[in-house]
Amino acid sequence: MTDYLRFEELTSKPIEELHEDNGVGTLSEKYLHVFLKNYFESDKSCHEVKVGRFTADICKENHITEIQTRNLNALREKLEYYMLEGYDVTVVHPIPRTRRLVYIDSESGEIIRKQRYKHIGSWYDAIPELYKIKYFLDWDKLVVRLMLFDIEETRELSGGGVTSGGKRRRRKSQRLERIPLAIGDSAILDNPADYLIFIPEGLPSEFTSRDFARAAGIPQSLASMTLNILDYLKTIEHFKNDGRRYVYRLNEYLNFGGVE
Repeated sequence: MTDYLRFEELTSKPIEELHEDNGVGTLSEKYLHVFLKNYFESDKSCHEVKVGRFTADICKENHITEIQTRNLNALREKLEYYMLEGYDVTVVHPIPRTRRLVYIDSESGEIIRKQRYKHIGSWYDAIPELYKIKYFLDWDKLVVRLMLFDIEETRELSGGGVTSGGKRRRRKSQRLERIPLAIGDSAILDNPADYLIFIPEGLPSEFTSRDFARAAGIPQSLASMTLNILDYLKTIEHFKNDGRRYVYRLNEYLNFGGVE
């Protein structure tokens, strides 16, 4: 079954049914996490498998898949254990490409309003999370899969009203669920050449973090973090300084044959 058909099959199921298919012990899981477990492995016996003192999201033969929507630093102990025990590991990290927000009243449960954010997610959204597991990214047994999705995010509104002083109290929102509406591109990060997806078009052959930020259209702090990862992986190299600024270039010895 193709990725598209698998996605369509799962999105056609009611949310409650998908939770039930994963067993009573997983009913508290967030929908996106449950969805991706089923997307990558239809055999439920491979879900939530004990591996040593940890529980893997998916474990089939000698391969483990961990699905993490955020806080990849929480995986560090798991990753080290799995790989030292000889398992091949794939970390799946979904990235919202667009978000449609749905606000629900906390008391009545009624939909108050819907709105669509124009935010377009990109691979750079994964950089802060990849930085948290930077020292595992060059391990032979680790593959990272980034996935872009269009997401419907349901948020519960609470509070509001008027304070005793007569001031208007703003309503606060809490995220309840994220429902995938459409699947976008995926990126498989398996070797230093795969990280060329983070090299923006129009970047000079020799560049600073300021050049990189301008070409990629991202903040300077995010550009510096990206370059830190790429330099660590030897996708790029810091080969000289321009005053206090590092100057980088693509690693000329990089095996570009790994790019898909």
